[in-house]
Amino acid sequence: MNRASNTALDEASWLRMEQAPGETLRAALERALREAIREGSLREGVRLPSSRRLAAQAGVSRGVASDVYAQLEAQGFVAMRPRRAPVVARGMASPRAAPAPRADTPGRPAVRFDCTPTTPDVTLFPTRPWLAAVQHAARTMPVRALDYGDARGEGALRETLADHLGRTRGVIADPEQIVVVQGTAQGVDLVLRALRARGARRIAVEDPSLERQHERITALGLELAGRPLDAEGLVVDGLDADAVLVTPAHQYPTGVVLGGARRRALLAWARERDGLVLEDDYDAEFRYDREPVRALQGLDPERVIYLGTASKTLAPALRLGWLVVPRALADDAARVKLLLDVCSPALDQLALARLIATGEHDRHVRRVRAVYRARRDRLSAALAAHLPGLAVEGVTAGLHALLRLPPGSDDRAVAAAARRAGLVLESLSPMALSHPRPAGLVLGYGRVHESAIEPAVAALAGVLRGMPTP
Repeated sequence: MNRASNTALDEASWLRMEQAPGETLRAALERALREAIREGSLREGVRLPSSRRLAAQAGVSRGVASDVYAQLEAQGFVAMRPRRAPVVARGMASPRAAPAPRADTPGRPAVRFDCTPTTPDVTLFPTRPWLAAVQHAARTMPVRALDYGDARGEGALRETLADHLGRTRGVIADPEQIVVVQGTAQGVDLVLRALRARGARRIAVEDPSLERQHERITALGLELAGRPLDAEGLVVDGLDADAVLVTPAHQYPTGVVLGGARRRALLAWARERDGLVLEDDYDAEFRYDREPVRALQGLDPERVIYLGTASKTLAPALRLGWLVVPRALADDAARVKLLLDVCSPALDQLALARLIATGEHDRHVRRVRAVYRARRDRLSAALAAHLPGLAVEGVTAGLHALLRLPPGSDDRAVAAAARRAGLVLESLSPMALSHPRPAGLVLGYGRVHESAIEPAVAALAGVLRGMPTP
């Protein structure tokens, strides 16, 4: 390391902090530092100003500067040392300044652009508020919380969720109807097991829809039935099943919203058939161009099982999700949860309850929603510029977009070619159950930095130009 890179910065000439519309000073400062590190103007090993000095240079409070450093440390951009100035962490150079991508494993190219759908940007995780919530929970929780807990979940979280879901999603829930689960995967598995025990044999899903849901249904010995989609969502006419799994607020992967008439038809089907609807509300917090639609569960709480998760708003690793089940199913659901893993971790549940109760959760969602909206806008502009002939769907909400390919295209081959070019995305056809299978690409923009979106789309356009014409 050269001597210059190991000395403290004397001036803030490297800092170009321009607030975007609606952006806080804290967010602007964090973004400016992150981009300076990514671009290489702040090289690894460079000593950064103290929080006091950074605050004076940037015109913010020392608390804000300390928060920014803590967030950048959590994201891996900055290394903090006791009683010493922070330094730029190793390995955070800009992709433009880095050498040619190397293989992650022999024969496999490195990932340059991770466009995995439905995945959030975990570098945005609210580390300091979460740590404060965990510490508060650890200090205040009763000793009994360290024992085997209620299979339904901690009462404090279920009380908090009942209020929060009613306020934000129009869900009607008593805490006794809520079962805390370890993410969407366990929630769906739990419901399927409970329904199978009640005699259910045939489960309908949207076509196309998430492959892993198809696998869960068939792995439990249940019959899988695909239902087509149109501009209004799931086609209810002809629906023949004991239960149906839907994503009505933002269908995955097409992004279509279940229309009002279709919602009423689906609930009428459930009443007439004595069936149940499992509503996966996986990313409803991220809606950009219109008001969020109310959860389907709020229209018929005894016919709809609601499934929510913290995986998109906070982080998948937390493994925190929740079911709101009809009263008649609540005991069955709790019994299955007990058999699966007894109960979910109490400390994390209490921390989430605290995060919601203090308003930190809502503040975090507002902040990341603005980030994702900016990324969505950049993706839309880049697709219009580089691939103007292809239809783009599902960009009004969520963390992904669907790029339709011409009929006859081999979207699996395109996805494989993109992976060889360092671009990770998913093909549409494996998610379909009907034939002929539609061709398309599902692009996630949740974890792609704004500066990388245009290069990612340009790389995809290059891949498509090299593919055979269908």
